[in-house]
Amino acid sequence: MIGKKLLAAAMMSAALGGCYSFQGPERLVTKDLRPAVLQHSNTDMFKADFTKAHAFRQSDPTADNVHVYPMLRSGFMYNYSFCENYFTQMVQNQRRSQIARDIIPPITALITGIIGLGDFSSHPGRKEDYIQMLALGTAATSATLNIYDRHFLFGAENVGAVQTMALKAQSVHAQSVLKQKNLSFEMAMQHLIDNQGQCSPQSILSLARSVIKDTKLVGTDGAPAAAGAGGVPAPPPSEGKITVVPAI
Repeated sequence: MIGKKLLAAAMMSAALGGCYSFQGPERLVTKDLRPAVLQHSNTDMFKADFTKAHAFRQSDPTADNVHVYPMLRSGFMYNYSFCENYFTQMVQNQRRSQIARDIIPPITALITGIIGLGDFSSHPGRKEDYIQMLALGTAATSATLNIYDRHFLFGAENVGAVQTMALKAQSVHAQSVLKQKNLSFEMAMQHLIDNQGQCSPQSILSLARSVIKDTKLVGTDGAPAAAGAGGVPAPPPSEGKITVVPAI
């Protein structure tokens, strides 16, 4: 009975670390350029806009397709929502991981005490078996949580800043695309794929690394700024600028 409970706890921890944060948010467009069938999200607005744009493209591939712009706007809206929900889920998973890690020691101590109070006179070896199963379950749970924390994109204290950065990247990309004129259906679909890719784990890591690389870190010692010309305090050193260039 105790062994089954410990195994269940380990499996729950594995599910916790399992892979939502590694897969990224829901994808609006599939690899074959069709609206994705999503189990937990309703994207009827995008599907309707896609149907109109695709039908117009089929009827006259060379004509300017005015229907791609509503499709892009609704697609960008869903991508933004999916990205924001992705970060919300990551924060929740990280909190569950932290809580699970904190409750392991007291639960382990409680179960150890229960085992110690049990009467195993008729089965002398069963006590050692239970203790070994407890140690195995505790080690498996701790290892699973360690794996999750190690591969989690960022610490819980940094998720807000990273979320702002990723959503800004999506917004800048969307605004740039919508300024373009005479977009074909094919190019619009490519832009939608690029936009949803802005919130993939790989893109988030790449963006974060580029920001760290391109941003100047200015050390301060608490001394007042030196005076400039005419006794006016000199301006602080310029900080690095973050520039997100959409793939167009």
